[in-house]
Amino acid sequence: MHNTLNHYDFVPEIVPRIMSGKLTYKICIKKEHIRTDGTCALYLSVYHIGKRKKLPLNISVKTMHFDEKRQRVKKICKNANDYNLLIEKMLAALNKIEINFRLNNEQITVEKVIEDLLNPTVRICFNAFADRYLEYEKEKQIIMPSTYRQQKSALSKIKAYKNPILFNEIDFQFIKEFRAYMKSTLKNKPATIEGTIKNFKKFYVAAGESGVSLKMKSTKIKVSEMKGDFTFLTPKEINALYHFYNQTYTNKTWKNILKRYLFSCFTGLRISDIETIGPDNFFDDILVFNAQKGGKLIRLKLNETARSLIELPEIFNGDYTREYINRELKLIAKACGIKKRLYYHSSRHTFATNYLMCAGNTVIELQEILQHSKIETTMIYVHVVRKIKDKGLDRMDSIIKNSQ
Repeated sequence: MHNTLNHYDFVPEIVPRIMSGKLTYKICIKKEHIRTDGTCALYLSVYHIGKRKKLPLNISVKTMHFDEKRQRVKKICKNANDYNLLIEKMLAALNKIEINFRLNNEQITVEKVIEDLLNPTVRICFNAFADRYLEYEKEKQIIMPSTYRQQKSALSKIKAYKNPILFNEIDFQFIKEFRAYMKSTLKNKPATIEGTIKNFKKFYVAAGESGVSLKMKSTKIKVSEMKGDFTFLTPKEINALYHFYNQTYTNKTWKNILKRYLFSCFTGLRISDIETIGPDNFFDDILVFNAQKGGKLIRLKLNETARSLIELPEIFNGDYTREYINRELKLIAKACGIKKRLYYHSSRHTFATNYLMCAGNTVIELQEILQHSKIETTMIYVHVVRKIKDKGLDRMDSIIKNSQ
């Protein structure tokens, strides 16, 4: 009689393995918990230097159908072949992970082993690693919600360019071509390109620090600091928005958005702070709050215009996404005859530039109001204001020229 070949017959006997670094693992059956159908769950037990982790295999068999010595399902079980294939796949993955740790000269831990088992692509795929790393930072509240949204958007752009991106294909040429794609295909401005590259580098550095083998050193990814070119409004343009805000024909949504934007034009507040301040932050003409960026306690005296925009207990009505606000600001600018591409952060640029244009205000004061950690960041506005004043001086020539 011809015997049917069975995969189980070719499986070598495996006892709990002791790997270098005293890592041990074995397939176990949870005999102490018998289900209503008479089966018990199988699980993987991983042990290393006093720490043990259990990982369910989503396999349940009767105790009589499991060979504890060989760590396999006996062939008398109906689904023995399929179950044993799953077990062997898990053990093979474990062996590969342990070898990778050894080849990369990386310290092995139970937590890292389980992480690599559950997410095998994070060590080979940049996008998979970046996704998981960003979610981890969000879950542990390492980054602010606004930072999470910004970096999530950057990751979407990276994936649109190429998905998956393997770590072993990231080199100087890859970064160069990615920059070209953002410039030529997406028509991104230099500041936007550098911001995306900065986010890319963050995840690339984190991967290296997590033990991922990198083809190129992270220091090869250069991020240029963008200076000088930004959008701000002149006093005349601010007045146009303020007049439009006060008109009865301006719809409610635009009024709500303009209220936020104008308040930032006269205080320099970031949108992340606008989103979090409430009635309890106002004390007569003083605004006190913890800045979302940096967490510093800020005390800000409100000027008359800023105070006029706030009617306690109401602060800012309406719930709008940042993307929606930025889209509507462009339409509002058009309706007011302003030929500039407005976005919310331009309100902060508007405040800084006009603050320095007012006589007596200093760059040190502005640095404190804007919460800049480096004076170099604030000096950008000084250079812009200087250019404006230089042009004003050049226009003095018209006094003589027009009289000739």
